[in-house]
Amino acid sequence: MSARRRGQALVPVLFIMVILVSVAVALTVRVRGDNRSSSAAVAEAQAHWIARGAVTSMAAQLAHLTNGGAVAPELAPPPDTDANGWTRAGDGWYRVEVVDTASRLNLNLASTASLAALPVLRDDPSLACAIVDWRDANETPEATNGSQGAESDTYQALPRPYSAKNAPFDTLGELLLLRGFTTAMLYGPAGASDADDGGALADTRQQALETTEATPALCELLTTYSRERNVDATGTQRTNILTATADALVTRLGISRTLADRLVQRRSQTGADGVRSVSDLLNVPGFTRTVMQSIGDKVTVTDDPFRPGVVNINLAPTDVLAALPGVDQTILSALITARQGGTLFAGLNDLFQLASLNRQQLQVLIDNLCTKSSVYLVRVRVRMPGLAMPYVVEALVDLPEATAAATAETATDAQSAPPPGRVLQWREVARSPGWSSWRSTSPPSTGGP
Repeated sequence: MSARRRGQALVPVLFIMVILVSVAVALTVRVRGDNRSSSAAVAEAQAHWIARGAVTSMAAQLAHLTNGGAVAPELAPPPDTDANGWTRAGDGWYRVEVVDTASRLNLNLASTASLAALPVLRDDPSLACAIVDWRDANETPEATNGSQGAESDTYQALPRPYSAKNAPFDTLGELLLLRGFTTAMLYGPAGASDADDGGALADTRQQALETTEATPALCELLTTYSRERNVDATGTQRTNILTATADALVTRLGISRTLADRLVQRRSQTGADGVRSVSDLLNVPGFTRTVMQSIGDKVTVTDDPFRPGVVNINLAPTDVLAALPGVDQTILSALITARQGGTLFAGLNDLFQLASLNRQQLQVLIDNLCTKSSVYLVRVRVRMPGLAMPYVVEALVDLPEATAAATAETATDAQSAPPPGRVLQWREVARSPGWSSWRSTSPPSTGGP
């Protein structure tokens, strides 16, 4: 065979080799891509279960430390937690933040005036009206100060029409369905600071005292669910002053028979002289500040096991306290000054130690505040090798009432422990909008991803 013919035979061989090499390269690239996708999927699955474990563990810890919501918890980070609040779990790291929902204004129970007092809503009262219209059962627009809300006819006129819910909010995200609301109002401006706040289980009481020039996002001031166990600071059921007999009032509250008889007589009256709330006790002669310092946390006006929508005086930020009905600058300053001075309100009776507040000012507060909670928001961030961004979830945890055996001082074994908190909501949170407004996204200080 001539050299020319051998050269002609070599051309198709080289062509086939080029094709085979190209196929091999393509297969290699695809395999590598599949491997990366598979590794990312495995890492995300691991992150999911780490987050699940963290929420479950925290739900059990909260139930145990609070005796089912009877007292305020004192949380501590796990033993393997580093200086930035990240805890090792297998190949990953997780970070937990716990928020008492009673430190926020209840979106489903707050009045139009209270909602309109929040910084983001203050300049446009129609936004607060729109919130009330979304949750109420009627189709009549709420109106206040010349502003009006929005009912189904407003939303039916949109390019993609829908109706007002006319039922309670399930999540804060529903606010974005309402006229006038934006993601920046709900979650804060895009690109919010990711600076570390010094610990996953940071001192939320101290955070409540801090003030910044920036307007807080609504997601840090509102909740859709909050309530307090209707027990005193020792976990003892409160006494219903509207139904208890005079003998029961003497025995349970330790007051004199004269005061008990006077209360029984006054609660049967109507108008301003009647007793319909705990604050009305201060209108009954003999129920002085000193008496209320003794019984203020022991009394109630309902047999319901929970008080919904009350605000934690120890943890609520200034903007939430300022939005409570009747709270003016004098009352607000007294509360903030007391907290900054180190006052920790163990029970509602401690309110009556605020010498700077008079009887009328104390009446404004007593029915709207609490010092503990049975509902918590648990936020978890997980960092895993192979994931470019943290895997982030938040869960709403409700603490069931502890059994009698669990609340006894002698109860120590697992059978008598309070039941773990119930996870009412679980959602994965995107960075934007979502967890970009949260604090503390720093990586672990040592050995982390």
